[in-house]
Amino acid sequence: MGLELVGRVSRTVLALLGPTAVAGWAVGGWPGALGVTAGGLISLLSLNWIARGVRSAAGFFAGGRAHPMWVFSLGLRYVLLFGAVGLLLSSDAVHPLALMAGLSLLPPVLIVQGLRAARTQSYELPEES
Repeated sequence: MGLELVGRVSRTVLALLGPTAVAGWAVGGWPGALGVTAGGLISLLSLNWIARGVRSAAGFFAGGRAHPMWVFSLGLRYVLLFGAVGLLLSSDAVHPLALMAGLSLLPPVLIVQGLRAARTQSYELPEES
């Protein structure tokens, strides 16, 4: 996962997070706004953590040096992120549907940005003779 793709996806999700949080506030009040914001930030944290793990794994499998705990770190990601979601839901600080809306911002943005990156990269391939 390229750093430029992760950066573009992160910027797009952050740009969409503001209006979506306002819509969450209009529908569900402060728990709605907080749920959308928390869900969006959790999904971005997860994406960046995965991207860091992919870079570590690529360095390891390419014969380079990687931190020995990178596999543990990727497993720990699930525990911490699911724990954060569980804590938010059990505290009643966020509306569950708003949290899901925030978590759902990332996948379509990642698909669109990934397709754009693939299309741009396919135009840059040299022709075979």
